[in-house]
Amino acid sequence: MYDCVIIHGSYGSPFENWFSWLYGELTKKGKNVLVPQMPCGEDIQNYENWSKVMDSYKHLIDENTVFIGHSLSPAFIADYLIKNKLKANKLVFAAPFYGLIDIPEFDKVNSPFFIEDISAVRNLVKESVCFVSLNDPYVPNNLSYDFAEKIGAKVIKVENAGHFNTSAGYSSFEDLLTQL
Repeated sequence: MYDCVIIHGSYGSPFENWFSWLYGELTKKGKNVLVPQMPCGEDIQNYENWSKVMDSYKHLIDENTVFIGHSLSPAFIADYLIKNKLKANKLVFAAPFYGLIDIPEFDKVNSPFFIEDISAVRNLVKESVCFVSLNDPYVPNNLSYDFAEKIGAKVIKVENAGHFNTSAGYSSFEDLLTQL
């Protein structure tokens, strides 16, 4: 069974930002960690294709699994858990949102992910935490706060964190690690 599942965001990769670092830190602690490459790009990035990837691992996910997501992936994770009636131990999200962000190139590929009333995920997880950057250049804070409220998550506000990506200095993410 997977202890942790880390999922990247739009146009992303499991090797960018803090994901490889977190994978290393968790595996040092003996955790079994999945960091899948999700289909990215204009014609292939959608809920159905991401679900196909996760479906191949679904039998290795249980109520003890922790999901970690960045940017778009929290929306996918919430939808996926709800649609599949999967229970998880904890959700830990950075820069989450559920709705359009008014950046056309991202809104086009992100919009197929907004399909559920995500508040239903509250009944499937024991605990949720959302990191919100106070100067995110992509995700408006109100979308992150709204997301956190809907899923009943504890909010951790972070000054000068940008989009919690490498360009904002996030090749590691110690504060997130302490939440696992």
